[in-house]
Amino acid sequence: MAKTLAEVVAATSVSEAEITAWVEEAWVLPVAESGRWFFDEADEARIALIAQLHHDMGIDAEAMPLVLHLLDQLYSLRAALSEIHAAYRDLSPEHRHILSTRLYRARYGHDPGLR
Repeated sequence: MAKTLAEVVAATSVSEAEITAWVEEAWVLPVAESGRWFFDEADEARIALIAQLHHDMGIDAEAMPLVLHLLDQLYSLRAALSEIHAAYRDLSPEHRHILSTRLYRARYGHDPGLR
């Protein structure tokens, strides 16, 4: 369920001014309707993450876009890996063996069991 700015402020203990600045920087992308912002669970989690990075870890406004970009890439790769894993489980045992052997060869430069 979408939350208003005031509800997100209350839920995260992050100031309205900070959240507004982060939206203006496009670090958080809420839905805008009738001149108001509405934040979903992912937006709220991102606000909490940015607050932790900034307040607890000292990431400044200059470095934050890079840090967020790298984290976004990491989350995308994790989602893709999850999809690959699901597809792997759906393969026949023969095809799983072929794929596993090729992945092993790509990582270690030789087939499993060979040295």
